[in-house]
Amino acid sequence: MLGFIINLLITALVVFLCAKFMSGISVNGYGQACLVALVLAVLNALASWLLGMLGIPSWGSGLIAFAINMCINAGLIMLADKMLAGFKVDGFKWAICLAVICALVSSVLGGVI
Repeated sequence: MLGFIINLLITALVVFLCAKFMSGISVNGYGQACLVALVLAVLNALASWLLGMLGIPSWGSGLIAFAINMCINAGLIMLADKMLAGFKVDGFKWAICLAVICALVSSVLGGVI
């Protein structure tokens, strides 16, 4: 449970910092970024469950799997944009950028924590 909370806080920090430094992403404060991280976690869990129900439990490994996963995550980010009033992503290109940055930070910090 503590790992989940730490992951949420890290994702929220990434969303908040990306909104500060990237013109295509905006969020109304760190509290809203925490809500974005929570919504993304729920959407990701639902997407994983749905893909598992469809018989696609794993994409495998490699660059193609990474690209597919980033496209799915970008779609979930776009969905979160539609669901939350204080979070705005100006197109799929910015959603892909945010998805890649979140994945890289999660990967690096996941190895450290």
